[in-house]
Amino acid sequence: MFGYIKPFVPELKVRDNELYGAVYCGLCKSMGRSTRRTSRLALSYDAVFLALVLSSLHNEPFEIYSGRCGINPFRKKLIAKDCDILRYCSAVSAELTYYSVLDKIKDERGIKKFAAKIILPSAKKARQKAQKIYAFEQNKTEELLAELHGYEDSKCGSLDMTADVFGRLLSYYFRCGAPAGKAESASVIGYMTGKYIYAADACDDYEKDVKNGAYNPLIYRQGDKETKLNYAYGAMCIWADKAAGELTLEGHGGHSFDTADNVMRLGMVDTAKKLTGKEGKERKKNGKRSV
Repeated sequence: MFGYIKPFVPELKVRDNELYGAVYCGLCKSMGRSTRRTSRLALSYDAVFLALVLSSLHNEPFEIYSGRCGINPFRKKLIAKDCDILRYCSAVSAELTYYSVLDKIKDERGIKKFAAKIILPSAKKARQKAQKIYAFEQNKTEELLAELHGYEDSKCGSLDMTADVFGRLLSYYFRCGAPAGKAESASVIGYMTGKYIYAADACDDYEKDVKNGAYNPLIYRQGDKETKLNYAYGAMCIWADKAAGELTLEGHGGHSFDTADNVMRLGMVDTAKKLTGKEGKERKKNGKRSV
């Protein structure tokens, strides 16, 4: 995954911040057990968000214990105990990492392409273990990514059309992990989150893609850079709000709801501001110098 779905820590309650950290550490440990130790290198905020959403929809609390991390074994920290939700998120992370590596081999050049080829065997083994946790449809991701590559090859300038494909991809993974009665809501949350992630990535890579001549839907959209980023910012805020509204309908009162809600209503908007330059403009408008 990409790492754009983060909480807005200044507005997190202490208990919610502790829960987030515990789930992050618990998912790392779960990935090491479920999809090989090397798969933990792909741990992302997005996978933690998936775990929080599924916990809210299932209304299943994480069991928290005080343990140690291999990176800092001398200091105990709160960790979520391994469970079905964390194992499922480990599998999703391994699946998406495998296809991300394949995508880098296809699109990158030089050292980045070489590095992706080195990583591929490990990513493939992690994916094989992921398939034992959940039998994902073999061709689902390939078909959607092929559709996305078709838009890229045609230099499509529609952010909504290209983001729609990635939205449908995450919609599938969110739906598969949800309880049967809430699968539709999980699908909507995943769809909106996927569209947000694709747009965030396009904004983040805009300058680099212009320089390298790589595909980016914003490059082929009409208007100057500011106009394009303003459009992307508005779209990302709408998608984040729709995802938050859907979780409120079906997951309100769930053990992890408050933390997940913070991520969508505040964290995703804050990230969108940073990626599109809105944060700096707000600081100047308020008479503060941007840090």
